[in-house]
Amino acid sequence: MTKRSDTVIRVGASIIQHGHHNNRIYLLRLDPGDCDDVLEWIEETIEKERYTKVFAKVSAQSAPAFLKSGYAVEAEIPGFYLDGTACFFMGKYIDPGRQQYNRMGVSETLEISWQRAGTGHPSLQEGCTIREASESDAQSLAEIYASVFPTYPFPIDDPDYISDAIVSGDVRFFLFYDGDEIVAASSAELDNTSKTVEMTDFATLPSARGAGAAGALLATMEETVLKDGFHLAYTICRGEEPAVNILFARGGYRYAGTLPNNTQIGGGFESMNVWYKPLSSGFT
Repeated sequence: MTKRSDTVIRVGASIIQHGHHNNRIYLLRLDPGDCDDVLEWIEETIEKERYTKVFAKVSAQSAPAFLKSGYAVEAEIPGFYLDGTACFFMGKYIDPGRQQYNRMGVSETLEISWQRAGTGHPSLQEGCTIREASESDAQSLAEIYASVFPTYPFPIDDPDYISDAIVSGDVRFFLFYDGDEIVAASSAELDNTSKTVEMTDFATLPSARGAGAAGALLATMEETVLKDGFHLAYTICRGEEPAVNILFARGGYRYAGTLPNNTQIGGGFESMNVWYKPLSSGFT
């Protein structure tokens, strides 16, 4: 796997990833009090680094300031925050060409996925088990990710990165075993402020594909985080990959929108689909 060059920084209490690997700025978490400072930092950094896209995840209350600065809403998750307000996934394009994407390919993938919507996932096959990873599993996780993904937005082929993520408590990794062999993995990235979780980093070895590992991992992660008080799960997945979109459609997730040419995976930019699912009653 090629190492990514993107870095994660703080502007006030807000968290931003930026770099030339994805050639973008990604506002991961905005503290409402930082809105003006963050927008100013973004403009200064665009001028300096010549990034071609800004991708921002912001609350409905903060969205007007971004709209005034030239951003557009690309996806929306209602009831994302604990006060019931929506989360907007917003984009701004410095290079207009990056906004152009294969709409037909994404539409075809969505149509295939919706045909399987809500059908659920098969039960765990005999001889297969799932457990949550610990810090000692970092090397095994890194090896799986390195074998499945030529490149990735985050350095999940680095055992130290995975170990640090597990220790921080912000990311929980899960392992799928066929007998004694680890054949698949996934992760849940936790936001304790909004009590939401991003279901991500699904990887299955080629020899184990088609056995329902991803569906079983997804169900296990949902059950685990629900017990810990997380009310909503979502994902940002590859827009033209039917398997991963079907995974979430079958699991009862709802389509929220598409992010054009958002993420560098496998050596090129890919458009990403956003799916979400309320995990607890009272959120729609």
